Amino acid sequence: MSEQVHIRVGETRHKKWDKHAKSEYDGNMSKLIRSAVEKEISGSEDTNTGDTQTLESGGKIDDILNGVEDNGSALESIEERLENIHDTMISQSGVPDHTLSEIYGALPVVKGDFKDADNGQIAVEFGETEKEIAEKAGVSELEAGKGIMELSYEEEFSDIKFQTIRDGDEVRYWREV
Repeated sequence: MSEQVHIRVGETRHKKWDKHAKSEYDGNMSKLIRSAVEKEISGSEDTNTGDTQTLESGGKIDDILNGVEDNGSALESIEERLENIHDTMISQSGVPDHTLSEIYGALPVVKGDFKDADNGQIAVEFGETEKEIAEKAGVSELEAGKGIMELSYEEEFSDIKFQTIRDGDEVRYWREV
């Protein structure tokens, strides 16, 4: 019974291997890899078995570039998993869409140019607490807090702002339009 082996290599190395496979192995990458592995195991030709570095043109650089590409792929994978976790957390927040709509509608709206504005001052003058927003929306304070946080993570609700005031004892929320 035969087993499959899968390997990942960077684009530069793949092109190099593909070119060699086309010229020496009728374009069959599997034949190239099998031949290289057998040569390595049997010790034939000048295989690099010691601690010496590859001195062929671009060899060491290719290894570094492949490592960077592999790290990039790993980071993309981590980013995708984090996005999935975020989406799962948001979908399991327990705040129904119609309640989120009520909470969003209950947030005070502040209109104006905010380039040089002091968020602390805006929060004190126009912002409201979770309790005040909950009363307006007809939901519990806990639901209001969870709903505001859920909404603020969504790009389409980037107008939601909040500021902690009074030595960190109170958070006030508003929408800037």
